[in-house]
Amino acid sequence: MIIEGDHQRPWKDGEKRESRLVFIGRELDREKLERTFNACAAEAKPN
Repeated sequence: MIIEGDHQRPWKDGEKRESRLVFIGRELDREKLERTFNACAAEAKPN
C-alpha cells in the first residue's frame, strides 16, 4: 500500500476546493470501503 499526500499550491480565487482520495486495486469492495471510510469522519465543531 502506498499513502502519499502533499500540498501542491495555494487555492486559486474562485477555484472549487475539493480533495480526492483514489483507491487503486483489483476487486475492491466499494460498499465496504465507503462504509468504513465514512465511519472515520469527524464532525465539524461549531464556531
